[in-house]
Amino acid sequence: MPLKLFRFLSFERSLKNLGSNQLKIVGSILEALEIYYSSDCDLEEARKIAPGFFYKQLRRPCYEAGIESNIRVIIRRNKDRCIAILAGDHNQIRNFLKNN
Repeated sequence: MPLKLFRFLSFERSLKNLGSNQLKIVGSILEALEIYYSSDCDLEEARKIAPGFFYKQLRRPCYEAGIESNIRVIIRRNKDRCIAILAGDHNQIRNFLKNN
């Protein structure tokens, strides 16, 4: 069963702190995530549209996705639901993980 991507309100709030170039990167990450999840987590499929795309587990249930940039998206996975909870740079991600 393909995974589905949802967005928490905290994710939408985190976008307000980003500049226009950073928002474009987040958009590319989300697009690559949609392809990654709809292709049963085939990394090569996602890399067809975003060559530097990566997806890695930080600590259960949190994962990180990005595209060779300082901007990342944190996702919380729960069975077939994946929820984007934060978009930000390395320091914002580290602070989030430290506090959660």
